[in-house]
Amino acid sequence: MKKYKNNQSLYLLLAHILFVLLVFLTTLLYGSARMSTSLRHEAYKLFPTHIWIEETIYRYKDIEDLSELLQMIPKDNEYIYLYDTEAKKRALYFKDSTVLSPQYADMDEMLIPLLNSLLKQIDLGNVYNAYIDQHIDIQLAEHENSMHIQIGHDVETDAFTGKIVAFRDVTKSLLVEFKNTLGQCFLIFGLSCSFIILNYKLMKKVYYSPLEKMTEHYLKMSRFHLEPFTYDQPFIPEVQKTVNAVNKTMLDLQDGLKESKSFLDEMVHEIKNPAHNIKNEIELIDDMLPEADEEIKSRLQSVMNETTNITSLLSSIKIIYDLYYLGAAPPDSWLNPIEKIKPIYEEYKEKYPNRQFHFKYHINPNIHIWIDPGSIELMIRNLLDNAIKYSKDGSTIFIGIREYKAVNKILIDVINSDSSIEYSNLGKVFGKYYRTNQAKAKTDGIGIGLWLVQSIAEIYKANVHVHSSTNTTGFVFSTKHYKEVVQKDHHTENKAIPS
Repeated sequence: MKKYKNNQSLYLLLAHILFVLLVFLTTLLYGSARMSTSLRHEAYKLFPTHIWIEETIYRYKDIEDLSELLQMIPKDNEYIYLYDTEAKKRALYFKDSTVLSPQYADMDEMLIPLLNSLLKQIDLGNVYNAYIDQHIDIQLAEHENSMHIQIGHDVETDAFTGKIVAFRDVTKSLLVEFKNTLGQCFLIFGLSCSFIILNYKLMKKVYYSPLEKMTEHYLKMSRFHLEPFTYDQPFIPEVQKTVNAVNKTMLDLQDGLKESKSFLDEMVHEIKNPAHNIKNEIELIDDMLPEADEEIKSRLQSVMNETTNITSLLSSIKIIYDLYYLGAAPPDSWLNPIEKIKPIYEEYKEKYPNRQFHFKYHINPNIHIWIDPGSIELMIRNLLDNAIKYSKDGSTIFIGIREYKAVNKILIDVINSDSSIEYSNLGKVFGKYYRTNQAKAKTDGIGIGLWLVQSIAEIYKANVHVHSSTNTTGFVFSTKHYKEVVQKDHHTENKAIPS
């Protein structure tokens, strides 16, 4: 669910970033198109000047008489350049108000390179000159940090043979227009981005935030210890329907689990009462038997032990159900694993004489681990039952407790000989109701023993894993939650061991 939430938020953010990029490109195209139109407009202003010059040259016979007239033709920011190839003379005409090398203020100086770069990308095409009956290219040339439109060609008349070129400083002419366009682009982009950000926040608030809060709410709940999700902020009706549907499903599920818990409580109670009665009756029979009937007394004691085991296992199963399914907090229970496992080892050694049992420990005898008595008993009994079930007569079953100081862990091993698990099945053995084909053929059971072992490990934040070779199978329970408990004059002193 967390991954789903992260993906949804990421998709929403990426979609709005894409909108921002789209707006940016649209604004850029708008600015470029507007400046292109303005540049063409400037070029069309220059063309009549060029035609006027050419018409004047064709009309007059003496070029010397044209100087005063040519001085009057150029408009603001325009220049007329004449080159007489016969006389080898050059002349430049412009109005007195035109500045050849304009100086710009700080902000304008920063904008000039950007404007020039934009103008260079625009193709102005050509214009038709009726005097010479041909199309003339309109060109852009950069001179002293300014872009100039130029229209020119060679002219040959009775009065003049050479080249005429008309120039217009479009950088200076378009600077104000460029600043206005840039301001409009920023305004459009800013307003669009504000709208996109507002839309993003609004969608997140009324659509995604409720779903994210609901996800966080249920992730904080215990596995099936649930409370309905409530959200006080406004959100859209479709999300409200989704929240209501999820709440109803979760609460229905929890109600079903509570009903099953009640059923389990009643079942455990109903089974434990007859078990206690049987134990009491057997104790009464045992007291009534003469001392000589040792064999019968031994068998009766075995039945009483089994009755006690049944009661203990039922209680442990109930504890596991409450912890694993209903999300109750595990108890703050610390016990000595040696003292708890050794009696179970002795019981199994006496109960199964056709197996060779060994029990070894290599830890400080004052070490206590975090686990409740019922859970560790249920775990050890399941592992031992599993070892007995899948081994042969005469097989060796080893129980060990050791401290792995390299990683600050306590390890409990249960290993048996004369059995193995296929490598492909090692990752499946802890699955609920899982049993190998070999197990189905040889033994009875429903396949929840090892799943219960793993569930206990999860509850107490421990680990359990399996290893198997050709003729040996072993299970290892490892926990980093342990401490040293020293007995001093009937008082207990705890020494926490870093984990």
